Amino acid sequence: MKTRHDAWTFEHDKLLAETVLSYVQNSRTQSAAFKDVGKQLNRTAAACNYRWNAELRKKYTKEMEHAKKRRKEPPLNKEENKPKEETQLSQLHDITQMTVDDCIRYLSQVRNQEEHHHIINENKQLQEENKKLNQQRQELNKRYEQLVYQKQKMDRHYKMFFGLINEAQNKTEEKQLYH
Repeated sequence: MKTRHDAWTFEHDKLLAETVLSYVQNSRTQSAAFKDVGKQLNRTAAACNYRWNAELRKKYTKEMEHAKKRRKEPPLNKEENKPKEETQLSQLHDITQMTVDDCIRYLSQVRNQEEHHHIINENKQLQEENKKLNQQRQELNKRYEQLVYQKQKMDRHYKMFFGLINEAQNKTEEKQLYH
């Protein structure tokens, strides 16, 4: 059971404000932020909601506007610039703040990344196979050109051969005519 706390400390207010702003910026609901902070501070989500709307919302209007604007902007891929360990730590920290829907979204992204790795590996294999097939095609083209050259050479020899045969037949016919 949640216990009632009358006094909100500066740290509690700060945690509530940062969490709400983070949730808004990440396109998550304020009520989810209130539940999350409530669990952390052993307060009800309604108490967090009341504190935010009664006291803190007025103090964080600029930050809220900024969070809403950031939510509308396409997310930049900040992960590319971070070292791998730092990325994994930030993801681990983010995971501890997730709701069930967030977990489903996160796992879908992980599955998509695994599928992308599978596609990348398949693409590499297909590129290697394509390279081998291109080499085979080049070898076959070279062999085909050699065979065409040999056929042309044989055609010339056959023409010469039949030309000699015709000449020989003509000479034999001439000899028979004169004899």
